[in-house]
Amino acid sequence: MAASASSDVLPLLDQLVEQAYTFSAAIGRWSATILAELELTEALGDVLWQLGAVGQAVSMRDLAGRLQCDPSNVTFLADRLEERGLIERRSDLSDRRVKLLALTTAGLAVRTRIVQAAATRSPLARLSPADQQRLCRLLDKCLQPEPPA
Repeated sequence: MAASASSDVLPLLDQLVEQAYTFSAAIGRWSATILAELELTEALGDVLWQLGAVGQAVSMRDLAGRLQCDPSNVTFLADRLEERGLIERRSDLSDRRVKLLALTTAGLAVRTRIVQAAATRSPLARLSPADQQRLCRLLDKCLQPEPPA
């Protein structure tokens, strides 16, 4: 009985993985389009996204962890975004050796444009608000950390 139930699930999981892959590719194409319009690379867009998600200044080391990259990469990306006036560096008041990054008003405006484009032009915009809420809850479940073994 257990083998039968398991084999019944495989076609559904196969379809789900295929749809997730196709959706990921569609989001990637949409993201590439909007970032190109804003003259941003994916890496620069990721920095803006991460800083906006936190809503406060973040140390460069913490941002490197969020981006899963070397801190030297964050320095390079921060230099590019600072040149464009989209982020600012601040000294940490508790440790002046630590540099914090924060969105500027212009950086927040660019991030807001990305969110607005998602609401109107991304594959997610095709869903009703109720479907968006349902999908958000389901994705939250999928993205929960795995319990320890």
